[in-house]
Amino acid sequence: MFLNTLFKRWSYQLFSPDTIHRQTYEAFKDLLRHDARAHDLMAELEVLYHEGKRLDMAGVRALFADFSNAVHSMISSLAILQPADATTLMQYHRKLDFYVRFLLAPPEQPIAEPYVLNFSDITDSAQSGNKAFNLAKLKKELQAPVPGGFVISTSSFHRVLEFNNLRPSLDAILAQIDLENTAGLEEYSRRLQGLILSATIPPEVVTAVESAYDMMEKQRGAPVLTAVRSSAVSEDSEHSFAGQYHTELGATRETILEAYRKVLASKYSPEALFYRITLGLADEEASMGVLVLSMVDAAVSGIVYTRSGDEGEDSQDMEIHAIYGLGEVLVAGRAVGDRALLARDDGQILHQIKGTQAKKLLLASGKLEEIPLSQAEKERFCLERSRLHELGQWATRIEDLYGVAQDIEWAYTEDGTLFILQSRPLHREKKKISSLADDKRAELEKMEILLAGGQKSSGGIASGPVIVAGVETFEDIQPGSVLVAGSTPPSLVRLLGKIVAVVAEKGTIAGHFSTVCREFNIPLLIDMPHALEVLKPGRMVTVDADNLTVYDGFLEFASGGRGEDDDDQLPYMLRLKAIMEFITPLHLVDPESKKFLPELCRSLHDIIRYTHERAMQTMFSLGEKGSGRSKKKLITDIPLAIHLLDVGEGLCRGAQEKDSVTLEEICCQPFRALWKGLAHPDIDWQSHSHFDWKRSDEIVLSGGFLFGTDSSEFASYAIMSKDYLNFNIRFGYHFTLVDTICGEDARTNFCLIRFAGGGGAWTGRFLRLAFLERVLARLGFDVTVKADLLDAKMVEVEEKELVTVLDMVGRLLGATKLMDMVLHEEEDVQRCVDQFFGGQYTFTKPMVTG
Repeated sequence: MFLNTLFKRWSYQLFSPDTIHRQTYEAFKDLLRHDARAHDLMAELEVLYHEGKRLDMAGVRALFADFSNAVHSMISSLAILQPADATTLMQYHRKLDFYVRFLLAPPEQPIAEPYVLNFSDITDSAQSGNKAFNLAKLKKELQAPVPGGFVISTSSFHRVLEFNNLRPSLDAILAQIDLENTAGLEEYSRRLQGLILSATIPPEVVTAVESAYDMMEKQRGAPVLTAVRSSAVSEDSEHSFAGQYHTELGATRETILEAYRKVLASKYSPEALFYRITLGLADEEASMGVLVLSMVDAAVSGIVYTRSGDEGEDSQDMEIHAIYGLGEVLVAGRAVGDRALLARDDGQILHQIKGTQAKKLLLASGKLEEIPLSQAEKERFCLERSRLHELGQWATRIEDLYGVAQDIEWAYTEDGTLFILQSRPLHREKKKISSLADDKRAELEKMEILLAGGQKSSGGIASGPVIVAGVETFEDIQPGSVLVAGSTPPSLVRLLGKIVAVVAEKGTIAGHFSTVCREFNIPLLIDMPHALEVLKPGRMVTVDADNLTVYDGFLEFASGGRGEDDDDQLPYMLRLKAIMEFITPLHLVDPESKKFLPELCRSLHDIIRYTHERAMQTMFSLGEKGSGRSKKKLITDIPLAIHLLDVGEGLCRGAQEKDSVTLEEICCQPFRALWKGLAHPDIDWQSHSHFDWKRSDEIVLSGGFLFGTDSSEFASYAIMSKDYLNFNIRFGYHFTLVDTICGEDARTNFCLIRFAGGGGAWTGRFLRLAFLERVLARLGFDVTVKADLLDAKMVEVEEKELVTVLDMVGRLLGATKLMDMVLHEEEDVQRCVDQFFGGQYTFTKPMVTG
C-alpha cells in the first residue's frame, strides 16, 4: 500500500505539483486531528493508571482500541506526506498494538460440554466455579456432610452468551459504566440483566439441567426443592464477592431454568458490578457457574470463622455465629445471631453472647416464611454445647485441608443433622503496625465522645462528614464521607468508593457487608443503637473502630479504606501497569538526534512523537516544492513579492480565476491576521525601499530550504486555506517561516515560526535572535535557538487569542527586518523588547547607548 503511495507522490511531484500541495495540506490537517485525539485518549489511559480511576476492562479495551486507531490514522496521514517513514512506523505500530491487546485479552471462554457436573466430576474450578469446587473437595477428601446437588458449569454460561450473541452487547454497555454515577450504574445494570433474563437457554443446556434434576429427584424418590446459588470463577477466592450475587431458595424442576437465569443476571447487579470493576477483574474473569443444592430445612444455621479477632492467622480462637432458621437473614445483616468463642486447641467454649434475633426464616410447605421467635427461643442459645464442639471439630479439619483460615456456612436440621453449605478463605482486616501516631492519638482522646460501645466488624480509624444511608443520592455524597446506616445490607457495597468508615445501628460481624469492608479496609462499627439520632448529616466525626468509639470533629491523617499499596496489587492496576509500558514512555525526545528514527520507536507515544515531528518538518519544507502553477500574486504597497497558493477556501469567491488578488479577496484568517501586523502603520517600509527584497542572494538554511536568485517568484510564498497558512517570507538576507492553523478547535490550533539568516555581522544577528526569543517567549511561545536558527512553537490556542498573537507576530517580523544591522550591545536587546511592547515597531537606526 505504501509503495503505491510513494509512487503516486513522485508522479504528482513531477506532473501535478499543485495536487501534491493540496493532498499534503489535507493529510496534515487530518494528522493533527488524529494527533489531538490520540493525546486525549492517552491522557484518559494515564488517568486510569495514575489516579486509579476504575473502568470495566471492556471499557479499557475499547479505550485502547480508540487510542490505537488514532495512532494508526496518524501514520496513514503521514503516508501521504512521507510514505517511506510510514511503512516502518506501521510495522512497529502493529507490534505494539498486538502486545497491548494480548495483555488486555480476556481468558478463553469454552462453550463445549459438560454443561452439568456432579460433585464427583469436578476437578477444575474454571468449569465449576470456586464455591462448587470447594464443596466437591470437602466431599471427596473429608467426606464432609454436603447437601446433594449438581453444578451448571461455566461452559453453560458461555454457551448462553454465544447462543444469543450477547458478548458484543454486554461489552458495549460495560464499556460505558462510570462507577461514580450511581443512576447510570443502575440503568446499565438494568439493561445488562435484561439481556440475560430475556436470553434463550440453548436446548442442549436445558436438556442437561433437566436431566440432572430428574436424577436428583429419582435418587430422593420425591420432588426436591433446591437452593440455586452462584459459583463464579473469582468468587470465594482471594476476592469473596460476599453477598453480591443472587440466591434463589425453594426452586423446583419447573422453576429451575428461571432460577438459573436470575442467578446469571445477578452477575450484573449494581453491587456486583461495582465490586468486580473496583477490583479490576474483567467480566470474563468472573464467569458464572451455578450451584444447585438440595434445600436444607434448617432449624439453626450460621457461620464459623476458624480464626477470631485481630490476630489473623495467629489467632488461637474460632468464632461461631448462629441463628434460628435459614442463614440468609444473618449474612444479609438483618439479624444479629448468637456468638460463641471456642479455643482452637481443645474446643473449650471461652465466651458466649446472646443475639437479638426477633424472627426466623423457614421453608414451610415449599415456601419461604418469616415468623417470630418464641419466647423460649429468644431466651436460650441456638446451639447446644455438643453442637458447638461438633462445629469446632469440622472447622478445624476444613482449615487443615485448605491450609488457610476459613469462613464456613453451615446448617442443622431439626433432627440434628449437620450440613456444610460453603467454605471460602476468611477475609480478615490487615494487621496494622500503628493506626495512629502517638501525638494524633493524644489529640483524638481530647475530642468529645459522641458514641461508644457496639462491635468492631472491621478495624481502623477514619474522619469525615456524616452521610445517612438513603438520604442523599450517590452523586451528592462527597468522597471521604462517614456512612451512618440503620443496617448493613450488601447493597451498601456500591458506596465503598466514596466512604471512609461506616457506623450502623444493626448488623453482624458475620454479614456479607462486613466481609467486604474487611477486604477494603473500611472501618465498620455495628450494634450502635443511637447512631442515626446522634450522628446528623454533615457533622464532622472521627470513627475509631478499634476502640469502639465515635468522636466529634475531624482528625487530620486519620484515614480508612484501601491504601495505595493495596491498590497497586489489584489485578486492574497490575494489568494497567503492564500495558502502559507499551503506551506512554517517551524515548524519542530530540528531533536533532541521530537516534530520532522510526525503527527506534519503543512505545506508541514514540510513534505519535515521531509522526507529528515528521509531519511538521514536511510542512516546513513546502516552500521549496512550489511549481508556480495556480499561484496568485498579492497586490500590496509593502515592498514584498508575495505569491499565494490556495488549497481550500483561502481565497474568496471570484478570486480564484485572477492572476493577482488584493488583501480583501483573501479569506485565510491566519494570513489576514499576520498581514494586519505586517502592514501596521507604525512599521517603516518606505524608507527601505532601496532594498530589493525580491532579488536577494541565495540562502541555504540548516532546515533544508533553498531559494535561488533566478526567479522573483520565490521571494515570499504562502500556501493557505481558510484556517491554515504556511508562509515563507524573505527579508533580504534572512528568512522566516510561519506555519499555523487558526480555527475553531483550539486543540488543533498551533503556530510555528522559524527564523534564520541575516546580512549583518554575527553579533547583530545574535542580538536580533535574542530580541526575537524574548518577545516570542513573552507572547507565549516555546522558543529554542541553535546557532542563527530560531524555532518557536505555540500549540492548543483559542482562536481569538491566536488571531491576536499572529497580529503581534506580523508586527514583530516587520520590526526586525534590519535589526541585525542596528543592534550592537547586549543591553540594547531588553530596551528594544520594552519599546516593542510599548508600541514602537521601527528599529532602523543604530542604537546609541549611554
